[in-house]
Amino acid sequence: MLNTMAQSLSQTTAATFEELALLFPDATPSNAQAMHALDVAVSVDYRGPFNGRLILRASACVMPTIAANMLGEDHALELAVQRDALGELANVVCGNVLPAIGGADAVFHLAAPRLHADLDAQTQDEDEPAASVEFGVEDGRVEAQLYIVHRAA
Repeated sequence: MLNTMAQSLSQTTAATFEELALLFPDATPSNAQAMHALDVAVSVDYRGPFNGRLILRASACVMPTIAANMLGEDHALELAVQRDALGELANVVCGNVLPAIGGADAVFHLAAPRLHADLDAQTQDEDEPAASVEFGVEDGRVEAQLYIVHRAA
């Protein structure tokens, strides 16, 4: 069974993809979905009662659909717009999962989403994510990882 943090991350990520990108993630990627690499990574740093980073990775093949659905377009959009759409999803996931974990009264400050050329982008002090989830989406997959670097006293 998923721990509480992973369960919150899973529910928040799935709901965000459903509501903003109009995509319904598969709880477990199929073999075909799992074959697709996680080609694009964005992160959102946060600080508050605890500090850290949320990283959202996606297969390149799902990026056009994410952007088109979020913007109500029928055609493929340029790569920069696709990356911005993924960044917005990461921002919303981060902004919604932190109060679920830290409590409704907790105040967090989120940095702007950042695109990473290095798909293994991580903060310097982290080893393992506090929570990690993976979904099948369209023909590819997405992964969300929540890192907690420092807990406030």
